[in-house]
Amino acid sequence: MIIWINGTFGVGKMTAAKGLQKRIPGSDIFDPESVGQLLREQLPSTRTYSDFQDEPLWRELTRVILERSNQSGNRTVIVPMTVTNPTYFDEIVGELRRRGHLVHHVSLMASSSTVKRRLLRRFERPDSWGGQQADARIQALTDPLFNQHIQTDRLTKQGVVDAIALSCDLHVAPPCRKRLF
Repeated sequence: MIIWINGTFGVGKMTAAKGLQKRIPGSDIFDPESVGQLLREQLPSTRTYSDFQDEPLWRELTRVILERSNQSGNRTVIVPMTVTNPTYFDEIVGELRRRGHLVHHVSLMASSSTVKRRLLRRFERPDSWGGQQADARIQALTDPLFNQHIQTDRLTKQGVVDAIALSCDLHVAPPCRKRLF
């Protein structure tokens, strides 16, 4: 199974992915951003794109890596990645589904002010690349293609993980409670 966690930059995708991984034994996180970084470092032609998602090879490699990691069929791969271009989403998620892979998709949503506050908490300025993209990505995620929304403005980190599990009909371990003694 693949769980794709979509959402604008700063909404909490990686935090949610890490929380979900802790509660799904044997699960792994795959960050397609690392594929984009690899292509930028190794292929001079990808430097012409302001967004590595525009590089067709990024979409192909992301899909192939997910396909290979999901071949055994008994592990869960969690993918925290912003993809708001419907064509690109179909090339990856749609194609994985057409090839018989179980892919759950959720879009983490939050108000622009919440996203900007979260960006600042991680020491990223609102005028960073992600901050500049936030409002347009929030709007793009209203497309019905991305309609499995989880409104995160008032949820705790564990609340977001619980909401993802509920949305994907997953049975997850309860959150770890730290013991005082």
